[in-house]
Amino acid sequence: MSLTQGDEVFAGVHESALNDMLRAFFNARPRYRVYGSPGFVPATSVTATQMAALPLPGGASVDWAIGFEIPEIDLFDQSKPLPPQLSLAPGQFSLKTKIQLCLNCGSRKDAGNDQPGQEQGRIGRLGRALCSELGVFAIGHLESWHNGNGAGEVWLRVDQVELVDITPDSLESLLECLIRLVLDTALSQVRIPLQTLRAGAFHLIVTRGPEIADDRVKAFGNV
Repeated sequence: MSLTQGDEVFAGVHESALNDMLRAFFNARPRYRVYGSPGFVPATSVTATQMAALPLPGGASVDWAIGFEIPEIDLFDQSKPLPPQLSLAPGQFSLKTKIQLCLNCGSRKDAGNDQPGQEQGRIGRLGRALCSELGVFAIGHLESWHNGNGAGEVWLRVDQVELVDITPDSLESLLECLIRLVLDTALSQVRIPLQTLRAGAFHLIVTRGPEIADDRVKAFGNV
């Protein structure tokens, strides 16, 4: 059976190229990996995205921020180590990153004007901020759309997050839920056009896929 099986053309992107794309995207748009309330992020800019402070009873609020390093992606077949709680199945990817969480435990008047840094999603301290950095592993899958004209996109969705050595289990589950939502939202902003899956000089009209196999995002179709 040929590489293309019942289709005319096969095209694919290796995981190393996918990681290059992610680095290029997040280095050019670091605001997609650094988020915070006004005490940490005075305004949305190239470097960070402003979001609302967390409201407290009595009209008060608490400033917060979250940032993450550019994830490193491993496409099935698994070649990067994972915690025993996770396993990479056909059609999935894994990722490794670090998350930094910060809360300003002082009053709003303690907040300065320091913005989160651009380097690897690290967040600048302000006031009486407390920050913690966590190593994160996750697994996920591809989502995509395409039409008969060759247009379409591929993006990454995060299904499960694992933090190592967090106790009690309820706190670990709470943090994993929060981090999964943040990573899933951020990675879904990275849309890879199907036009990047070229078959020589021709654009691919997808009839099967895109799918993950053999360390690649693969698509099959016609030109």
